[in-house]
Amino acid sequence: MNEYKVRKVMPKIIALLTIPFIVSGCAKKSDCELPSRHVHLYSMSNPNGTAYTYLDDERLTYDKRDWKGDSLVTYNWNKDYIEITKEDEAFYKAKGDLFEGKENWDYLFNIMKKNSQDYLEFYYHYTTSRVVVVGSGKSRHTTIQTSHHSGWDTDPTHRGVTGEVRLCHKRYYGYNISLQGDQYVKIQSPSKDDIREVINDYPYFDFDCTETVYKEYDYTHNTSILPTLKASDFNYFTGPDLSNPNIDGYQK
Repeated sequence: MNEYKVRKVMPKIIALLTIPFIVSGCAKKSDCELPSRHVHLYSMSNPNGTAYTYLDDERLTYDKRDWKGDSLVTYNWNKDYIEITKEDEAFYKAKGDLFEGKENWDYLFNIMKKNSQDYLEFYYHYTTSRVVVVGSGKSRHTTIQTSHHSGWDTDPTHRGVTGEVRLCHKRYYGYNISLQGDQYVKIQSPSKDDIREVINDYPYFDFDCTETVYKEYDYTHNTSILPTLKASDFNYFTGPDLSNPNIDGYQK
């Protein structure tokens, strides 16, 4: 039986954060003509709910999408704004679309509720072969093409399951925005079982502030047991305190 494997996240400084998402293209801009420096209030919505943040932007609406083109979150412009100084612009540029956690606590608490149940994944590995025709003319011939398939799936009856099982658990992280020298940088927190463990020191969050950690088990000698396994059979990780919906008075 292996020790659990964690995608390790140490506190790290992010001066220029590379976002592995696609922001939808040309969007219609507002008719805002305010002469002063300012940032507008945006609502950001997805199945987890709606949160609000101030952005240095004027697009009426835009989506952040994954590599497949599916929408992850939609941002909508509001006429509400706050005036900022030239120095503030650097802060908002570093902050990007992060939002303040305490002002959007309902959104964050909803994320914890939706991810409160641990789940199992099963490793599979198998090989397929097929006859393919290659070449042309006199050199045309058939050959065997072999493909290898492997990965993790929540289906215990998936083809080629090996008996390797992992318990999957969600943890949460936030960001601090710190002035270091002459520039603002993002500092990512370690991931914790409850958002309230980081929200005071790392008060900013993105729309999906989750990270998955694992505990692995080995049933390679008894794969027939896989369909009977449930995440509740493995009381390994500690979940967030959902009995207390408040930030104030929270104690680990």
